[in-house]
Formats: sequence, C-alpha cells, structure tokens
Amino acid sequence: MNPIQRVLFALLAGLFVTSVRAQVLDPDSGAVLRIALVTAAPGDIYWQRFGHNALLVENTVSGDALYNFGMFDFEQTNFLLNFVRGRMIYRLDATPPDVDLAHFAAEGRSVWVQELNLAPQQRYAVAEMLGQNALPENAEYRYDYFAQNCSTRVRDVLDAVLDGRLKETMSARARGETDRSLAIAYASPEPWLAVGIDLGLGPAADRKLSFWDEMFLPLRLRELLRDMRVTDAQGYPQPLVAREWTAYHGRLDDQVPPPPRWLPAFAIAGLTLAMLAALVLRARRGIGRSIGLGVIALLLLTLGLGGVVLAGLWAFTDHAIAYANLNLVLFSPLSLLLVWPLWRWRRPDALPGRIARASALLMVSIAVLGFAWLTLPGTQQANAHWFALVLPLQLVLVWHFWFAADRR
Repeated sequence: MNPIQRVLFALLAGLFVTSVRAQVLDPDSGAVLRIALVTAAPGDIYWQRFGHNALLVENTVSGDALYNFGMFDFEQTNFLLNFVRGRMIYRLDATPPDVDLAHFAAEGRSVWVQELNLAPQQRYAVAEMLGQNALPENAEYRYDYFAQNCSTRVRDVLDAVLDGRLKETMSARARGETDRSLAIAYASPEPWLAVGIDLGLGPAADRKLSFWDEMFLPLRLRELLRDMRVTDAQGYPQPLVAREWTAYHGRLDDQVPPPPRWLPAFAIAGLTLAMLAALVLRARRGIGRSIGLGVIALLLLTLGLGGVVLAGLWAFTDHAIAYANLNLVLFSPLSLLLVWPLWRWRRPDALPGRIARASALLMVSIAVLGFAWLTLPGTQQANAHWFALVLPLQLVLVWHFWFAADRR
C-alpha cells in the first residue's frame, strides 16, 4: 500500500464500519450515506496559508465524492484582471477523495476528518444540495476571501440542513477577533503577505467577528463544530461531530501563530528613519547627502505608488473590505510630486519650489488629520503602527521644505 492509499484508507476507515449492512438498502436513502468534514492544514504556498476544507459524501452502495468549493483556474479567461478587480470566479467540483488527498499528502499537509452526526434525511439533503450545486450550470460562484470562500460555502450547507441552528448558535458567541487579526495571524509565516494584507485592508476588516463569521477559516470551522449540539430522534442533545480522527500526519499541522504586534517595531523604525533623514537633509554636500536623498526619494516614490494602488482598490474594484482605507492618508499620491525636488536637492542651490512646498505641507496636513480621525471614538481601523512608521518622516520633510531650506 503506497502512502496515498494509506491516507485514503485512514480517511475512510472510520466511515466504512456500517457499509456491509448498508449494501441491502436503497442507494438513494440517507441511511446509506455518511457525511464528513475534511480539513487540510495550511500549506507552504501563499494561497494555501489559510487552510482548506471540503465535504465528503460517502455512499456505502454507489461510491464516494469529495465536494470542494475552492477550485480555481489560472488559465481562466481574464483570471489576473478579475483577481485585481475582485471578481474572481471559483467553482464547486466533485472528485474522488484520493485526488485531493494525493495533493495534500504530496504537500505535507495534515488532514483531519470529522464525521457529522446528521439524521438520514439531513445526510440525504446534504448530498442532494451538493450534487445540484456541482452541476456545470450551478458550479461557479463569485468568490470573496472573507464572505464567500471554500469554508463559508461548507458552513452554509451545514447550516441549511440544520435549519439555521448553526448560524443562530455561533452568531451569539464571540472572542474579539477581526478579519484583520485572523488574516494576519494565518499569513504571518510569510511576512510580505502579512504586511501586504494589513496595508490593503480598510476599516471593514476591523469589525468584531462572531464565531459564525470566524468560520471563513477552515481550521476555525473545524474547531467550532466540536461545540455544536444537535437533537437526536429521541429529543436528546448530541454533539454534531460524531467522531474525529487524523487521516494524515503531515509536516504541516494546525499550529497558527498569534497575530504579530507591529506597533513597537514600526515606531522604532519610523523614528530611526526620521532621524536619519534629518541628518541627510542637514548635510551641506557630499556623496552621503546624495545617496541619502536618493533613498528618501525612493521611499517617497514607494509611498506614492502605494497610494495609487490603495486608491484604485477603493475606487475601481469590488474589494469592499479595502474601501475607505485610512492608510491612503499616509501612502499619499502627493508623495510623487516630491520625488524629483528631493533628488534635485542633492545640490545645495537647488531649493524646493512653491509646488513642492505646497505638496509637502498638504501631504502632512492630510496625514495629521487622518491621525486625529483615528483617535476619535467609533473609528475602528487598526493602523496606528503605519502612522508610527510613516508620519515622523513626513514631518521631517515638511520642516526642511519650509523652514530649513530658507536658512541655506
């Protein structure tokens, strides 16, 4: 038995215990069906960082299918453009279980199985719902990272067959997490990904989530289903998860680090950068001044281009969670108007003109107003660390543009 066969055996072994008796039953009856949630650990590739799940429908008479809502195709027409615009099209596929398991095992990702304690009619309803949704004319859907993904679709199927009790139960509980805190925690093994996500998320990402909302993450859905209770035929409460086991022990497991605390590090970096910029701008001449001004100009170019991206996400895409992003007051497109004046300023006689001075003053004024807005009650975007990183440099620049240059 090869490794993939062993994984498949471990996945299904717990479900096969009633298969002999089920052979004599109607194959369309829910009594011959078993439903299980299959969860895979986060993978190494950036789009795998949040884990994955699928619903296993095991028919002890006619065969098994793994229903996976997370299918996408890089070769899809306009895939990259749709990704940028927030109009991704994903689909539901039904595959033999060993197909996906082969991928998970090859990637070293642990796989867990939770057999669900559903009544026969509920098991039949799950199989029927998934079968209908997997038809070519129904399989595609508009994907959203937080609201419509592989995990929320699985959650919604289970809620439908439980007559809304899953949502009712989980919406009443919370632990203070947000979309931002969870996304950054799961992305933190890839620092560039975590920083990019944090920079691009607007205030909508900082609303407090219920347990129902947290289920957009496969590992949270797996965890929270353990707390769910259902009523059996005799009216007694029973756990929704009847049995749970590990189908594959991979090198990648379910340990997710806590969200990083960036404020101290960003504040130290921001103050250091501002002090170095002040030293460069005070220097009269020399190669050090030229190099320093080149670095500052490059930083402003980065801030300005970043602002163009943030503004584009807000104005021209369907990424609603990026709307009204307060980081735009720091990553200001006005920075682009200061790049050339700063580079010219490597010559002491090339002082900034009126447009450059006005742009610097307006840039800092907007940033200060944004910081003041952040301190008001009721505002919720968690981006104080970005102000600590960028605002000190901007203050140093406006001081030198308006005051220090006049004394040269």
